[in-house]
Amino acid sequence: MNRRVTLRNVAEEVGVTVATASMALRAHPRISSATTARILEAAERLGYIYNRAAANLRQTRSSLVAVCVSDLSNPVFNEFLVHLEDELRAHGKQVFLGIARDDLTLQRQFLQTALEQGVGGLLLLAVRGTTRAELSGLWPEGQPKPLVPTVLFSRALDDVALPQFINDDVEAGRLAAQCLIDHGHRRLAWVGGGQQTSTARNRQAGAELAIAAAGLPPPELLHGPTLRQFGLEVAHQLLARPEAPERPTGAICFSDLIAFGLVAGIMQSNTDPASSLSVIGCDDMEEARFSYPPLTTIAVDKASIGRLAAQSLLDPDARPEQVLLPPRLVLRATVGRPRTDAPLSHFLHHFST
Repeated sequence: MNRRVTLRNVAEEVGVTVATASMALRAHPRISSATTARILEAAERLGYIYNRAAANLRQTRSSLVAVCVSDLSNPVFNEFLVHLEDELRAHGKQVFLGIARDDLTLQRQFLQTALEQGVGGLLLLAVRGTTRAELSGLWPEGQPKPLVPTVLFSRALDDVALPQFINDDVEAGRLAAQCLIDHGHRRLAWVGGGQQTSTARNRQAGAELAIAAAGLPPPELLHGPTLRQFGLEVAHQLLARPEAPERPTGAICFSDLIAFGLVAGIMQSNTDPASSLSVIGCDDMEEARFSYPPLTTIAVDKASIGRLAAQSLLDPDARPEQVLLPPRLVLRATVGRPRTDAPLSHFLHHFST
């Protein structure tokens, strides 16, 4: 007995995605006439029977919005999600969440699944290395728009004409470096970053611009993963060095997560961050103001980014442009003027006041 021909069989025969085959069978205007003709011919030749009742049932899922996040090991991405979901729920939408673990293959698989589930739109925090070509399943070559409305948030893709809501990461890096410079630091380190993301590139570039403008030597680059453990290891490495000129007096961290580890390593050495090695993070995670000591950082406007990205997805007239949200400096207890061998008691007095 012959097996029933499925839509996937038709898609594989033509070499397109299941979502593209489905849209072609519904005469969707985003699928070219040539591609539609090939899919219809293959469907007829293979004996595929289009189940319109099932297709109509799937259309009722248009209230479902796919949200694909590169990774949730960094809690800052959870904070973006809260604001995205709040805005979507306020408009009667439900979230279909995918975690790509910073893996292009997992991201590609989730996007395919989201299309097959008939989502009404997609909010994407792209994994590192994502390009226009990587989105071909979502946005077939030659098509003017993606198969579903798509908006990017947090990480920019320069070669993609989509609405994008991004922190001004160049300015974030500049503010962080300038904060340390204004406190008298002349030997600086950049800790973290180095990945293939707009966030990593732009924050480092902004820090280097401020340092160069101040006439200071380039920062020592200590690239590594966005993990507390990496920050802890860097703290031990730096504090094991002799004092000036070998040791930086200020560290600009790619993210708060790294800064937390760096501060922990400094505290383990029985000195305080504001004097032995000033530390500034970036993101202003909720944890930053409750950490010990409270972390000086650059606040990213996660609420506005999430809200505006969701609103743009729901706006049929949204422009395919990149919107930069301004960051701001939040000065707390981990940055001070460079001093040598300040005891922990000095910091405890500063913290209590």
